This record gives sequence, structure tokens and C-alpha cells, in this order.
Amino acid sequence: MKAIAIVGSADQSQTLLADLLHWHGLSVFQVDSNEALLPLLSFISPELIIIESSAKTSAEAICDRIKLSPVLSHLPVIICTDWMTHKGNADAYLYEPYTAEEMFAHIQALRPLTTPQVSDSAVAQLDI
Repeated sequence: MKAIAIVGSADQSQTLLADLLHWHGLSVFQVDSNEALLPLLSFISPELIIIESSAKTSAEAICDRIKLSPVLSHLPVIICTDWMTHKGNADAYLYEPYTAEEMFAHIQALRPLTTPQVSDSAVAQLDI
């Protein structure tokens, strides 16, 4: 299973979000700053990125860099913030205060659907 990246200051709300996602069986890694995320993405490929930011320009800037990258543009991005906008490149926005149900609805809608891969030999074994 791929991880969900949470980017933002390591405050109580980010820790609670990470704990909540872990509790629901999702793998999470946390990055304290937007600038630290891009180098990390060369080693870890998350299936979704959540950016928690109170600074509009910072969250939009990192989202723009992800969406303009030919390697990273497929990654869905959720921006969680206390300012209202729909002008950015994020796939979804959550405005504070938001609920766990709202967060999970966005995650569920944006996570890539995966189907189990069955090898030809496994299929052949089923044909009796």
C-alpha cells in the first residue's frame, strides 16, 4: 500500500489527522515543511498529498509545483486551510473547521482505485 503524505507544521491537528488515518488503516508519512516535500518525493511515491497550511501562497506554490511536474502531476492534492479559494490547482479544498467525515470523503474520492492483479498462472490454476 502506498502512503498518504501530510505536509505542514507538526502541530496537534496534523498529528491528530495522521493518527486518524493510521487508525483507519492508511499508511501516512509527515513532512514539516513544503520545501522538504519535493526532494522526498524522489524516494517515496505517495498516492495522495494533503497540504495543511495557514499561508495561502505557500500551499498554492507547492501544489503548483506538483501539478506542473511531468512526474508528479498525477498525484491528487488536498489543501486544508482557513482561507477560501477555488483558484488553485488542488484537486480538493477543505476549509477549517472541517470534520473527519469530510476529510475521508475527499480521500476516498481522490485515491486511485486499485484492483488486485491476478497472474496468468493463478488464472490457469482456477481452470479445472
